[in-house]
Amino acid sequence: MPVLLLILSSIVVLLAIVGIIFIMRSFFLTLSVRKHGIPILATVTKIDREYVSSIGSGYTISYFVRADWKDPETGAVYHFKSYAGGASLPINHPPGSSINVLIDPRNPRRYEVQLRFEDRSFV
Repeated sequence: MPVLLLILSSIVVLLAIVGIIFIMRSFFLTLSVRKHGIPILATVTKIDREYVSSIGSGYTISYFVRADWKDPETGAVYHFKSYAGGASLPINHPPGSSINVLIDPRNPRRYEVQLRFEDRSFV
């Protein structure tokens, strides 16, 4: 029994270390894109609406922007998906509109979609 407990605790610790490394890598890649990325204008193709369960309040609605950009030099088309945004996201970024994206010039698959969160519905 103690050997099994030692093995299970080792697996949990290993998974925690791998998770921390993954989170740190993602964080530093985002910082790198923010510092060295080049801005491009992509075209919003779709707004996804997803229900996300939350503790205590049942669920919330999150929005994700999907956008495409065609590299004029290579002709390659890149697809981007934003992180979750709030209710003003569909108003600020309707399909067909342009959206700013920072891309890593060496690897455009590393990117950050720059969302506008201000509510323009009352302007």
